Amino acid sequence: MTDEQERLTMPGQPPTDEDLRMDAELTRQELARTVAALGDKVDIKARAHDKVEALRHRADELTQRLPERVRPAAATAVHRPLIPLLAVVALVLVFRRVSKRS
Repeated sequence: MTDEQERLTMPGQPPTDEDLRMDAELTRQELARTVAALGDKVDIKARAHDKVEALRHRADELTQRLPERVRPAAATAVHRPLIPLLAVVALVLVFRRVSKRS
């Protein structure tokens, strides 16, 4: 037990008002930490944002390992993923149209 958690009275004696106040304050602090931890777990938007940022950071690290001439395209794909996604969709549509003609 820490100094804060030690009772002010001797063991076997009933708790004093100060003991009860201290116990209530410690319980209040522990509850506040628990509620904050639960709040962090429930905040899906913040957790998703953190995950995206971690993935983006990892992608930036991997981009640096690529050959010099492909880095700009890879960096664009990392920071603006809609551009390569639209390019892939356009290619799929072109291939479907070409394969229907055959």
